[in-house]
Amino acid sequence: VVSFYNNSSNTKFTVCKIKCETDFVAKNDDFLNFVETLSKSIHENKDIKDNGTDKDLSELRVNDKSLNDSLTDLISKIGENIQIVYYKKYFSKNSIFISYLHNKYNSNCSKIGSVVEIKTDNQNTALKLVDELKVIAMQISAMKPIAIDKNSINSKIIDDEKDIIIKQLINVPEDKKNQIIQGKLNKFIKENTLLGQALITDPKKSVSTFLSDISKNNNISLNITSMDLYTI
Repeated sequence: VVSFYNNSSNTKFTVCKIKCETDFVAKNDDFLNFVETLSKSIHENKDIKDNGTDKDLSELRVNDKSLNDSLTDLISKIGENIQIVYYKKYFSKNSIFISYLHNKYNSNCSKIGSVVEIKTDNQNTALKLVDELKVIAMQISAMKPIAIDKNSINSKIIDDEKDIIIKQLINVPEDKKNQIIQGKLNKFIKENTLLGQALITDPKKSVSTFLSDISKNNNISLNITSMDLYTI
């Protein structure tokens, strides 16, 4: 599951990704309770790195036991192997974080979760807009953009897409190829970048336009600076 701890604060929370072997156990209360306790322990521990894997948690204590002992107890109880895959702590004084869990197992856990960081010049006002901005985190889970905008797409992805397009244009006259290639590349970028995509709740608007409208309506600066998609 993907576990979010303290994400209701929108300024300081922790995400943890933990694997078991079956969907049955993923919905088990013992497993979910352990996941929440683990996420809380990671969130509150000031001595560990801001993100990492189980290798970075060797000194962590969960329920007044070492993490290894707590894991051993749980594995003995439920009879399946459990692996801590990844964790990340989120914190900022200049941004807000909007999170979303799709098809939740409980209030904090799911198989799909997303986080978008929005930098702002007025954090207090931005926090009042969380409900309105929630759709952007939903957009990430639903549409799975590969980058925030054109400038943040890996150049190799663009080159590979261009090669695919060129192979599709074998019988097209040379004088028309460049225009078609650029048109198809622009379409690819629009459909695969968060800011370029059509908003899932209002396809007539792009995510960029939606964010710009909220900024203007509230006299506030809002800029997406990072996004994360967690899936199992």
